Amino acid sequence: MTRENRIAYFLRHARRSLALRLTRFRHTSTLVFVLVAILSAVLCALPFMPVRRSVPEGTVVSADMVSRRDIVYVDAARTADLRKRASDEVAPIYEFDSSRLPAAISAFEDIMTKVISIRALDVTVDQQSQRIAALLMTSAGATTKYLATCSESEVQSSKTAARQALTTVMGRGVIEGSLATARESINTELKSYGISDNQVRSAYLLAARFVSSNLIYDQQATLLARDKAASSVSPVVSTILAGTPVIKKGSVLDQSTVDLLLSTGLVWGPRALRNIVSQSLMALLAWGAVAVAIMLLGSAKGRTEHLLMETAVIGGSCIVIGWLAGGVATTMTPFFLCMLLGFVFFDYALAAVFGLALMVVTWIMVPMPAEVLSGLVVGAITIFIAMRKVNKMSALLIAGPVAGASAALVYSALAGLSEQRISVIAANAGYLVAGGVIAAVFALGLTLIFERLFNVATVMRLRELLDTGNKLLAQLFESAPGTYHHSLNVANLAAGAAQRIGANWLMARVGGYYHDIGKLLHPQFFGENRREQPNIHEDISPELSTKVILEHVQAGATIARSNHLPAEVVDIIAEHHGTTVVQFFYDKASAEQTNLSPDTFRYQGPKPHTRESSLVFLADGVEAAARSLARVDKSALEGLIDAIINARITDGQLAESQLTLGDIAAVKEHFLTSLISFYHVRDAYLTPEEANERI
Repeated sequence: MTRENRIAYFLRHARRSLALRLTRFRHTSTLVFVLVAILSAVLCALPFMPVRRSVPEGTVVSADMVSRRDIVYVDAARTADLRKRASDEVAPIYEFDSSRLPAAISAFEDIMTKVISIRALDVTVDQQSQRIAALLMTSAGATTKYLATCSESEVQSSKTAARQALTTVMGRGVIEGSLATARESINTELKSYGISDNQVRSAYLLAARFVSSNLIYDQQATLLARDKAASSVSPVVSTILAGTPVIKKGSVLDQSTVDLLLSTGLVWGPRALRNIVSQSLMALLAWGAVAVAIMLLGSAKGRTEHLLMETAVIGGSCIVIGWLAGGVATTMTPFFLCMLLGFVFFDYALAAVFGLALMVVTWIMVPMPAEVLSGLVVGAITIFIAMRKVNKMSALLIAGPVAGASAALVYSALAGLSEQRISVIAANAGYLVAGGVIAAVFALGLTLIFERLFNVATVMRLRELLDTGNKLLAQLFESAPGTYHHSLNVANLAAGAAQRIGANWLMARVGGYYHDIGKLLHPQFFGENRREQPNIHEDISPELSTKVILEHVQAGATIARSNHLPAEVVDIIAEHHGTTVVQFFYDKASAEQTNLSPDTFRYQGPKPHTRESSLVFLADGVEAAARSLARVDKSALEGLIDAIINARITDGQLAESQLTLGDIAAVKEHFLTSLISFYHVRDAYLTPEEANERI
């Protein structure tokens, strides 16, 4: 088998193996993600699982029924009692009938007219008395005889007093069913006028029979007022603390207690089912938000399956740790753990979604008072600020405790407004600080585990890859020393440019170190490694030379994956030539053939899609070209840098690079400064004497 066939066989086999592994991994990662989401939903629902299946009225409780979580519920019995009291306190509402008093006065006047006419009859006094009694519908007696025999002035005085008393009493209003009381009020009113007893009795006899009720009970208005009073009473909210016996052993359950257990969800019923479903759905929605973020943010980089697996395992670990810690001391739970790990392993946008979603799940599993929850929100904001640009692992050990301290301060301020004891506030504040410290320690430990498990480019992992004594770089130094030194120069150029524009300089440096690792396959085919050996390309066709040159990119990506380099570094290796053309061999072949397509001489790409990958791409081209300059000075280097970078912009190689025109200008300036220092370029001096003066 020829050398060309061996290379082709190696690459085909690697691609088939990788495709098979990716297919299997895709199904596995999705399954793991779904299982972790379901596990989270179960853990969130566990505190809401009823203690007993059913407790009918009359059941004798064989053991204390203890709540496994804090329950805030509406006390229906107390609420109903308070509302009934408020309703009963509303007095009946009556409507005043203004037509009753004029009718009574008119009837009174008619009677008085008839009494006066009876007094004018030429009959005996007894007969007059009997007729007056019949008119007034009473029995004849001293009062009726007085009305028959008294003087005209006395009759008029009795009439006036009776009319005035009737007007006064009915003007105040007479309630239905209280006529006896109203008539007694007539008598009391008459006695206050200072008239004689005979006149009081006669006036009472004249007026009492005309008293009628003029306050009519308004049932609809009364019911509305009572309903309004009842509804104005707020529901009585009671709290059952976790671990508190709700029902004592030996208690006999009455209906009100059964209703309480059903309304709080402590036994199976509609409330318990609603609690379980709502908590489970909240957890699943949180994981759904993470999945959507992965689909939107990870698909662009082809890392959806990897991110599904990473978020599932990392998030699941955080949730289990939070659940276990919550059983010891709820306020000491490492709520910030998932957020800290999110910023270590994922891009900022995905880290924010992942951290917030998983913190919500933790809050559901470990319910917190409102004061503590407010503090945790402030702590989360603190982590956002502290971890937005992570370039040192020490940020974990700083962000966690600072977030815990922030949460403790906010909690203490809010709890101080309530009636909590100082000792309780101090203890909870201390637990919150401890929770932040625990989250930081766990985050650091889990980072060491997960970065190996998922081969993620964390800060610690990237710093480890910078060790020039590691296996791959040592092998590159031994087998391809020219490529090794070229890679160091590219790394220096790319890392410095990254610092200049605010990109990840550590990623750019590591990418520069490993970008040409594929040249280990056939190092002698590359000019920087030939030394004094003859040029192999002079004995083979331009097409074969190009095939070997092109394949160092795919071989490098394969070698990087087999050595478990992070995916971001593998991307830089695969993209460090973009889709450019191997111009030397294309020109050589074009001299021998006409109408030759450049596609055969073009790298497969893809084009660089991150700033770090783009910087390695540009640094590689500039550094290699600078070595070929016959005369190295500032103007030559400046022209070279402009020509190479402008040509790649024109060719569309930086279309997906995320570099701005300002970034590119800064990169050009840095490349020029660095290459001038590297090649020790000095100004051209006019005379030897002037040169000596400036040395």
